[in-house]
Amino acid sequence: MLGYCLAVVRRLAPPALAIGGVLAAAMTAVLVLGDGTPWSGAAPQALAAGAAGAFAFTAALTATTAVSAARTARRYGLALGPEAVALPSVREVRMPAIEGRTAFQLTDSVRHVVEKDPVLRVDEVTAFGHGILDLTLRGPSASTVLVRVRVTTGPKETAAVVEARPAATYKQLDAAACWSVARVVEERVVRALRAEAEAGTL
Repeated sequence: MLGYCLAVVRRLAPPALAIGGVLAAAMTAVLVLGDGTPWSGAAPQALAAGAAGAFAFTAALTATTAVSAARTARRYGLALGPEAVALPSVREVRMPAIEGRTAFQLTDSVRHVVEKDPVLRVDEVTAFGHGILDLTLRGPSASTVLVRVRVTTGPKETAAVVEARPAATYKQLDAAACWSVARVVEERVVRALRAEAEAGTL
């Protein structure tokens, strides 16, 4: 949890500094233009106000995001860590080449596993083809997560990349919804690919 909170603080640093700068500038204008305070006297007060505003913004948003993220992680049975802050959330699966299966067949298997999963709530399959699977899933707290799965096959290795991002592009923090969904989809991809590998050896 501590690592997650520190990662959130780092993500919030730029907007917090911007808010602090605006508050400091506004305070300076009030003191200098409104009250006639000299610049030398106004600067320390303005900086203190800006720092307090930036701290309050960061503390409040970090606390609410961490509580929501912890709830999301528990719902999916995951341990929350700093990697849950990164957007988009990317997971990779690599395993030995699966004999006798094309990327289309493997992708189709992944699609069936994901669509039938009781934990994942699939709204729509937006793209499906040779090694391509794009989904819209409903994450926790009615959030919408866009998931992209790319499956590639080679002579020595089969690989899949899962990428999850919030549907609302303005969101910089999504309380670990994308990370949680990506982790669950990754597990389902592994399950599907292992099933295909076992079927190919029979």
